[in-house]
Amino acid sequence: MLHYTFWALFPLAAVTIITLLWSWLLRRQVAQRTQQLQRELSERRQVEAALRESESRLRDVTEAASDWIWEMDDNLRFTYLSERFYALTGITPQYVLGRTRWELGATHSFTDQEKWRLHREILEKHLPFRDFVYRTAGLNNSQSANNPQRAERHLKISGKPIYDPQGRFRGYRGTGTDITDQVRAEAALYQSELRLRRIIDLVPHMIFAKNRHGHFLLANRASADAYGKSVEELIGRSHRIIHGVDEETERMLADDLEVIDSGISKLIAEETFTDHTGQVRTLQTIKIPFIEPGMNETAALGVAIDITEQKHAKEEVARMRHYLKNIIDSMPSVLIGVDPWGYVTVLNQPAEQVCGLSWEKAQGRFFGELFPQLESQFEQVRQAIRLGQPIKTPRMTLDVQGELHYADIMVYPLMAEGGSGAVIRMDDVTGRVRIETMMVQTEKMLSVGGLAAGMAHEINNPLGVILQGSQNILRRIDPGRPQNRAIAEAAGIDLDHLYGYLAQRGILQFLDGIREAGARAAKIVADMLSFSRSGAPRFTPVDVEDLLETVLRLAASDYDLKKKYDFKRIAIERDYATTPRVLYCDKTEIEQVILNLLKNAAQAMSEDGTPSPVITLRTRYASDYVLIEVIDNGPGMDETTLKRIFEPFFTTKDVGAGTGLGLSVSYFIVTEQHNGRLSVMSKLGQGARFSIRLPARREPLP
Repeated sequence: MLHYTFWALFPLAAVTIITLLWSWLLRRQVAQRTQQLQRELSERRQVEAALRESESRLRDVTEAASDWIWEMDDNLRFTYLSERFYALTGITPQYVLGRTRWELGATHSFTDQEKWRLHREILEKHLPFRDFVYRTAGLNNSQSANNPQRAERHLKISGKPIYDPQGRFRGYRGTGTDITDQVRAEAALYQSELRLRRIIDLVPHMIFAKNRHGHFLLANRASADAYGKSVEELIGRSHRIIHGVDEETERMLADDLEVIDSGISKLIAEETFTDHTGQVRTLQTIKIPFIEPGMNETAALGVAIDITEQKHAKEEVARMRHYLKNIIDSMPSVLIGVDPWGYVTVLNQPAEQVCGLSWEKAQGRFFGELFPQLESQFEQVRQAIRLGQPIKTPRMTLDVQGELHYADIMVYPLMAEGGSGAVIRMDDVTGRVRIETMMVQTEKMLSVGGLAAGMAHEINNPLGVILQGSQNILRRIDPGRPQNRAIAEAAGIDLDHLYGYLAQRGILQFLDGIREAGARAAKIVADMLSFSRSGAPRFTPVDVEDLLETVLRLAASDYDLKKKYDFKRIAIERDYATTPRVLYCDKTEIEQVILNLLKNAAQAMSEDGTPSPVITLRTRYASDYVLIEVIDNGPGMDETTLKRIFEPFFTTKDVGAGTGLGLSVSYFIVTEQHNGRLSVMSKLGQGARFSIRLPARREPLP
């Protein structure tokens, strides 16, 4: 029974155990599933929360961003636009949703039409695109119509095609940006750049900018024309390619690089530039460091001014100035340009030689300081400027290095428009004055010459009777002659007593005086005849130094007790030219001239009591003349004496001490007989200088 009961209860027990086990397993699975569901629910909640947060962030970003989000369906019609689109454009959703983009875009030109055609091809091919720019205009929208600023907008969009899980095309999703302000700013910038371009193109000077590699970043039309290119052909290209590789190019690029590296502007006063025609221009260029907008690299901005014509004009002015300077320098006159206050503005070469300063060093200095002999002319300068008329000061005496000179002074006011000041012209007329003086003397001598010839012939006969008669009286009362004694004894006269009586009564002295006076008169007549003779001199070649030495020997033997001079007490200095010279002359006559000059000097120094008398003989030779000078350190002569020194019968000696014909005869011999010149320069207390200038040949001096 029990056994039966056991086997009867065993299945029940097994079922119960299995049921309990299954129930445990089921509860466990339910618990696990519940936990899993709870985890999934928690995760879902987290995901949903994250999704909500993400959507919130996306919405916030979308609303805060300057861009908007858009969607299109598979027919390319707008299905969604974020709120930002409406805020930016002011276009209502009713106007946009359900329409295609090209229905909204304005097409005004062929370029716009072509752009939309290409864009539609991309959309129809379901391809992604970026930064497609278009404009909207003429929108039938009350909001935009009331706001002119909304009438036209410029939009930039990017999009990506959308596909479902089965790969079917569902439309586009993308972003958009309102770039109206940017476009307008770019348009304004373009207009500004266009105006700037027009302005710099109107500038006739070359304007350019180059980087350190020599590439043109900027160029105006003048620059392009110089290279024979257009502006577009220059921009971005290398200077070496445009201009070629040569010394000129490398020099310009080196200057560019110097400015870029140093950051310091550089002025190039002059530089050569060969344009595309081969013409060499002269440019004045300034280069400054320059940073182009949008670039961190420093460039060289240059402005080059073509100064070729100015340089040519400057060179022409300099050439003309040099030409005029040569003209005034070639003038023998001393020219001094002064301002109204007497300060030097210009000098010619003769003036530079007189004052010893160049034009540049003399400018701005008072002319009286540079020309003390002309300081007295300042009042004439002021008067000439005030009156507007030239003023002349003739025959002004000047002391030039111890020598007396004559000058004509003319003051010319500057009368040209804008002129201020005056020009002082000084002409040395010393030679002319001396020639005029010589001409006067010559005329006097020619007139006297005829008179002298007549007088000589008229006086010579009675003079011969006087001399012969006085000589015969002395001979016939001479006790030493036997014939005189015989006749005296026959007449009952003691000849010795008679001779003694004549001596005691001074009759013999009277006779000596008659004889001496007759001899003196005979010498005067001889000099007059020599002065008046018209016969041709006997010219022979004569060594100048030998001639002078001969005269010195003759002079050394001349001693006059009455006149109290002795050549042996006079120092003779010889200043002969290094090269001996042969002179064609009448040796006797020239010796007479020099001897007369030596005697006059000796007499003047003796009468004055010159403590250390010196006579200098000087010779100088030129191609056309020989110069012989007799110089003494005696008392000299005053102005009056100088003017009359060569006049016939003029003398400063006491009566009976000279005839006054020696220098006149010498003057005649030199000027008339030898076609030369005889002149004298002297001042009181400073000796005298007699100059004999004889032609080297037989021709007269010019």
